[in-house]
Amino acid sequence: MSFDLLAPHYRWLEALCAGGQLQRCRTALLPVIQPPQKVLIYGEGNGRFLTGLCRRFPAAEITVVEASSVMISLARTRLRRAGLAAARVDFVHADALTWQPPAAVHDLIVTCFFLDCFRADQLRSLVPLIAAAAAPHAQWLHADFQIAASGLRRFCSRIIIAFLYAFFRRATKLAAHELVDVSPHLTAAGFSRFERREFVWGLLFCERWQR
Repeated sequence: MSFDLLAPHYRWLEALCAGGQLQRCRTALLPVIQPPQKVLIYGEGNGRFLTGLCRRFPAAEITVVEASSVMISLARTRLRRAGLAAARVDFVHADALTWQPPAAVHDLIVTCFFLDCFRADQLRSLVPLIAAAAAPHAQWLHADFQIAASGLRRFCSRIIIAFLYAFFRRATKLAAHELVDVSPHLTAAGFSRFERREFVWGLLFCERWQR
């Protein structure tokens, strides 16, 4: 899986497909989370969420794990253009499945539109690996796609998600081909869901979990 070829076009693709709704979903719960000291972000992409996080919590130490070197470059450029070049951000160019995070030190974990890139068997090992980096009372901010609950919304969301997986599997060699509910993995890791919001008629959601 590689987003390097897609990275230069990701901004306009996101705007074309969802307008500002993905960014709205990513950042919706920033006003309600407890101010973090050490943040661990997986799959940040081109830095849209990161910029919002740095503006809101300028003192936070942030580690970004990203498999695409092009996305890292774009995120650094976005920070610089936003006047946030001095933000305390450490980019780690690594595969999330194999990178070993420092244990039990981060009080905020972030996975926005990231865990949907993995198969069920991969998530069984990946989520506990990420959770091992969380401090005893850590928060976990998670945002992703979902199949809407019922009716026409459910039908439309199925079509949209099927199209997205077909596109990204071809464009990035994505391993996953369907959405997997990560809630049982988060619960098994000792997290409880405290807040949830939905967007675009149930197609998108964001959640705040906490130990």
